[in-house]
Amino acid sequence: MGRLNKTTKLLLILLGLSFLVFAGIHMIEEKEIYELSKAMVEEGDRYYQKKEYKKAKTFYDRALKRYNDLLVLKIIKRGEIKELENKLQTDPILQKVAKGYIYYNGKWVNEKELEALMREKRRLKQKIDVYLKTAKFFGSIEDIENNITIYQNALKEINNSPFKDDKDFNEIKKKLIGKIIFLSEEAAKKYTKKGNLKKAGKYYELVLSYREDPDIKEKLFNIYLQLYNDYLETGDYTKALSSILKAKNLFPERKDILPKIDYVLSKIDFEEIQKEQIHDPYVYYTLAKKSYSRFDIPEAQDFVEKALKLDPQFIPALKLYGKILIDTGEISKAEKVVNKLLNKAPDDIDVIILAGDLKLKKGDLEGAVSYYEKAESRSEVKDKLFKVYKKLGQAYASTGELHKAKSYLLKAVKIKDDPVVYKSLGDIFFKLGDYKSAEKYYLQAVKIDKNLKKEVSQNLGQIYLTFAENLKKQKKYKQAITYYKKAVSYLGSKPEIIKNIAFCYEKSGDLKTALSYYKKIKSAKLKEKEAKLYLSLGEKEFRKGNYFSAVKHFKKAVSIDRNLINKVKDKLTTSYIKIGDRYMKQGSYEKSLSYYLKAVDTDKTLQGKLKDKIFTAYLKLGEKAFSSGRYKTAFNYLKKAEKIKKDNKKLVYYLGEIYLKEQNYKKALEYYEYYLNNYGGSPEILKKISLIYAKLGNLKKAKEYAENLIKTGKFLDVANFITGAYYYHFEKDPDKALRYFLKSENFGYRNGELYYYIGRIYYDKGNYLRAIAYLTEAIKNGYKKEKVYYLRALAYLKLKDYRKAINDLSMVVKYNPDNAKAYYLRGKLYYEHGDYVKGEYKKAIEDLEKAAAMGIKEAVTLLDKARTKK
Repeated sequence: MGRLNKTTKLLLILLGLSFLVFAGIHMIEEKEIYELSKAMVEEGDRYYQKKEYKKAKTFYDRALKRYNDLLVLKIIKRGEIKELENKLQTDPILQKVAKGYIYYNGKWVNEKELEALMREKRRLKQKIDVYLKTAKFFGSIEDIENNITIYQNALKEINNSPFKDDKDFNEIKKKLIGKIIFLSEEAAKKYTKKGNLKKAGKYYELVLSYREDPDIKEKLFNIYLQLYNDYLETGDYTKALSSILKAKNLFPERKDILPKIDYVLSKIDFEEIQKEQIHDPYVYYTLAKKSYSRFDIPEAQDFVEKALKLDPQFIPALKLYGKILIDTGEISKAEKVVNKLLNKAPDDIDVIILAGDLKLKKGDLEGAVSYYEKAESRSEVKDKLFKVYKKLGQAYASTGELHKAKSYLLKAVKIKDDPVVYKSLGDIFFKLGDYKSAEKYYLQAVKIDKNLKKEVSQNLGQIYLTFAENLKKQKKYKQAITYYKKAVSYLGSKPEIIKNIAFCYEKSGDLKTALSYYKKIKSAKLKEKEAKLYLSLGEKEFRKGNYFSAVKHFKKAVSIDRNLINKVKDKLTTSYIKIGDRYMKQGSYEKSLSYYLKAVDTDKTLQGKLKDKIFTAYLKLGEKAFSSGRYKTAFNYLKKAEKIKKDNKKLVYYLGEIYLKEQNYKKALEYYEYYLNNYGGSPEILKKISLIYAKLGNLKKAKEYAENLIKTGKFLDVANFITGAYYYHFEKDPDKALRYFLKSENFGYRNGELYYYIGRIYYDKGNYLRAIAYLTEAIKNGYKKEKVYYLRALAYLKLKDYRKAINDLSMVVKYNPDNAKAYYLRGKLYYEHGDYVKGEYKKAIEDLEKAAAMGIKEAVTLLDKARTKK
């Protein structure tokens, strides 16, 4: 029994081992089946993604079949198997495949529908073949355009069919697009050669609609620019704007386009722009800027909102919008815009400034500072930053936070020299006991604004008094004097301060100055001593030749004691004369004159002695004023000189010149003839006298002087002109006059009046061509008068050059709108030789009506004819 048990046990063990071996081998096989099934699912997923659903279902079915062959792993992998089963049972696409549907050209069809689609595809191919055969390239622009249309129609047929994504048709589409691109380029080139830029642009646009091409973009860009320029020339600004905006769309980064847009926008009314329904944010942004600059804030806001509607991320428009919202107090909206800008462009200086402006508007001064300091390099920010620093400093000063106040105010003065800030700093340092700094800032404040002296005087005076007292204690008397004097300038001459100044001078050894201060402390005893001291000082300076100081001391002595005047008179007048002489040598004639006159005022007996010096000073001042063009001033000085001495060559000459410049010809003549009679002949004076007589209408006298001038050989151009004028007007001898006029021209006289006279003589002689030439020269040389144009018009009329005659008659009525003959002649010319198409018969009637109204009888008769002819 025990032996049997052993055998049984052994068999059982062997049986167990066999089972384990079998199970292990089976598990290995199951794992292989599972891995294969999983690979089939993955392959099915790939086909599913590629929309090859029939193949995908085949792989899913095979994978599920193998999953079902599993024993052990079927239990373990139940979730995966169930997921695959669900997909096959519930996925609508796989269900369609199961029912025999086919996925073709983006939709599920049954066999019958597939057959219909295939027939439709075959017919479409045939149709496209017809299109391709119809298109022939013969080389003419019309053929090219026709072929483009055919290829576009073929492409349209495919795109409108169920086969637009079909592989076969994709190749045909590529071919069609290639042909359209090629032919469009050819068409664009041909139209460019013909100068038809609109058509060329149209075909380059077509190329770019199919293919991104940098070269084509550049060509199209240049076409848009040329069209823009062409439209500007014709004044079609709306089309110009459209062209330049198209150019901008091609190259949005090109900044050189923006000024062109700005320019054309300045030529178009806002209403006209809005009618065009432009969809470019920059246009509305530019209009907004213009409105903003005109302070039309509502309009600016309307435009900038349109710009942002088109492009909510347009930074320049957002910046302007932010400004407008801050200006109008719409703080919550402004915050949103500014925060958006800070997120998009945190380093943009304009955005940083805008953020500062918003903080300032909200009353957050320190917040404003934090932004403004980031942009302090900008000039406009410096002013804002200064104002905020100033406000913060004053605010902290008012609450007693002196160190904070000082910090902000010091920053403010680094930006701008502001007297109020300097004064505030002075007050702060004064309260802190830093008198040196307080003095510095108080002085800066007063230097800029003198009106602040009153406000800072008490504190400054106290500062200087403190400095002086400390120095006095240290026995530094000279330094103490300086500060006591400064204290006086702010606190006034208080007896105690004056006494201390006198004391310091006494201690430093300057007894005279000490005395001068002691006497200020009301003491009658010191007056006589003071006057004698000034007298001694004056005499001392006089001996040294220091005449300015001597005068100063003498006058002070006399001001204290009038009895000293006789004692100092000689030395005082001598000092005045010496000072006057010095100024005369330096060329300071006005100063020298004032001192000579002071000497005379002090001692009337000196009038004769100083007569020549005073005359010279007046003459020199007159010359100086004349040379600088101040003729009225010069005249006043010279007339004063004339009262002293009449017989002086320079005096007579300059007075004659001034009268001539004032066109007081009779007085000028008086002085020039006196000059000629007393100081000898001068060609220049002869010329001026001759011209004056001519101006006064005394041609006989003018000729006499002109003949004398000819003898000198000087100013022959003017002399011959005047002689010619004499023979023309006085002797009525045009031939002789002409000889002199031509001589004048030969000697270089370029005068409009001369050319007029020559032209007039030639006209009278019947030499109309020469007359016209000289009359034209007269006009060129500034002789633009009614009579010149009228005479030249008559000359043109003689030569039957009616158009030029009309032009000159137009100039006549421009200069004299009451010239009836000019209106009559021009009306007659318009009537007889005018252009009906240009409406010149109408002009004829207008001119003849004016002439008739002015009493020209011939105009009345011609007017009736003109009206009939009209």
